Amino acid sequence: MKATMAIVGALSAALIPFAAVAQQDQPSFEEVKHRAEQRIQDRIADLQSRLTCVQNAQDPDALRACFPRRSGGSRGGRPGGAPQPQ
Repeated sequence: MKATMAIVGALSAALIPFAAVAQQDQPSFEEVKHRAEQRIQDRIADLQSRLTCVQNAQDPDALRACFPRRSGGSRGGRPGGAPQPQ
């Protein structure tokens, strides 16, 4: 029993420095928050640009150009994110 406790104690002591190093590699809350805000701002800018494109579209081809095809698939909807033709 004493040997088991000694082994557990030694392993615990050995793991404490690794836990401290692992915590240092993680970004701070402020960094994570800043990156999230930046991603949202980028998406808003992209949507504003697409909205302007759609508002200025004069024919189906111009409208289709507002939704460029992505390489590697799409995130739902029609392939390439193109609007449904009418």
